[in-house]
Amino acid sequence: MSWLSGAVLLPLFGAALHPLLGWCIQEGTKRGVSLPVIVAVANLLTGLIFVSYLRPEGTWAISGKDWWAVGNGIFFFLGQWFSTHSVKRGDLAVHSSALGMKVVIVGFCSMMVGLEPSSWNLVTGVILATLAVFLVSGGSAEGWRTHRATVGLTMVACLSFGLNDFLTGWQSREIGPARWLILMMGTSGMISLGFLFHRRKEVRVLYRSPGVLVFLLGAGFLLGIQALTVNLAFSRYGQPTLSNVVYSSRGVMAVIFLYLIGRKFDPRFVRKQTIGAVLMVVALAVVLWT
Repeated sequence: MSWLSGAVLLPLFGAALHPLLGWCIQEGTKRGVSLPVIVAVANLLTGLIFVSYLRPEGTWAISGKDWWAVGNGIFFFLGQWFSTHSVKRGDLAVHSSALGMKVVIVGFCSMMVGLEPSSWNLVTGVILATLAVFLVSGGSAEGWRTHRATVGLTMVACLSFGLNDFLTGWQSREIGPARWLILMMGTSGMISLGFLFHRRKEVRVLYRSPGVLVFLLGAGFLLGIQALTVNLAFSRYGQPTLSNVVYSSRGVMAVIFLYLIGRKFDPRFVRKQTIGAVLMVVALAVVLWT
């Protein structure tokens, strides 16, 4: 099938990792690890995974379009910051599906610069994805109020991640995907080092808590693999809107994951979440239909 490419398969794999990543973050915070430390360690591990896979060559001197990649690293860090705060504050399925809203940002920006052609398939898919987020959040004004902190923080994360995804798909080929991703994650890693230095006393305590380290390192490793696969899809295939709609299936993954671990919810809420998750799959099918 012509659509079965890395632009689809890589973000689909990343979506499958998202619920487990969110669970590791929640379990880590329950055991006393602060979110700044989780974000910082996760970003450093992500940077190491990027360097190990991409094996950068050439000079580290920054010039020209390299600065776009540096700025993109700031967007990436902010996206991770607000995303992890959203996971801590609320329902994992709500967060995972609400992140699908960044499709609107990526799609709008991509159409504005001609990176991807506008089409009824794409517009319809974005509308369905938006409706799916509403249903997964409870399908009512009350549901939105109940999860307003989760949704609000996730929307800010969507803005940062959306700009990150768009710029990666749009500008990374100017300096090469590998150099772009290394500079991006290097910038995020430098910010993360600053946070770890500021909280160095808290980091020292972690050495005496191996149980906590499992979740902390697990979150970092999963984030690294997820970020690598998704950003490779954006930079190498140049279809960030398509890849984002595929990545939006993480809401479905989260609903399934929560069911498998036996998380208990109101049956009516679960039905709406399930309908929303299925609708997200429909949105994916519409966008992929040619």
